[in-house]
Amino acid sequence: MKTAFIIHGFNGDTLYTFGPWLKNELIKRDYNVIMPEFPIRSEATYYTWSSILNNFISTFDNDTIIICHSIGNPFIIKYLSSNNLKAKLYISVAGFCDLFTVPDRDDLNKAFVDFQVDSKNIEYCKNTIPYRYSLYSDNDHVIPIDILKNFVLQLNSTGVFISGVGHMGNRNNIHNLPQITKILDDVLKNNEVNI
Repeated sequence: MKTAFIIHGFNGDTLYTFGPWLKNELIKRDYNVIMPEFPIRSEATYYTWSSILNNFISTFDNDTIIICHSIGNPFIIKYLSSNNLKAKLYISVAGFCDLFTVPDRDDLNKAFVDFQVDSKNIEYCKNTIPYRYSLYSDNDHVIPIDILKNFVLQLNSTGVFISGVGHMGNRNNIHNLPQITKILDDVLKNNEVNI
């Protein structure tokens, strides 16, 4: 059975916002879904997250699907590159690579530094994942729009702009993202995606 990963963000809210819906959608498409629960907030470090994902490292292959929210994106880019892993499809939700500072959020800013990727990590993913899509919005309260747009360019991904859905987590009450199922169905049928 093919494997799909859903990687949550800094607060872990993906696990109870759009994560359960997405897990069901992937199961309908005959995927074994792995949705790891990583330490969150001040406990989130690249090392601790990597240690947990290492338990599933043997399931990565050329057919793997990966969907990441927020800081899960730099994490998975760094992780794939560091472990020479491949995937078929990568969908970022509110993804970023640039280092930036969120006012009055030392815990988040510290994690940004720890999870930071370099150009080699990004190039590795560009060269080993054939299908890359980046969902982003215009009113994200965490990541500035220019950084979200730059991520699309850095990863040479297909940008999917969704107006008014913010950071696509708990604060925005997002419990499904039909744009993801459209991407899944089109990529799995080897078609181009038209969103």
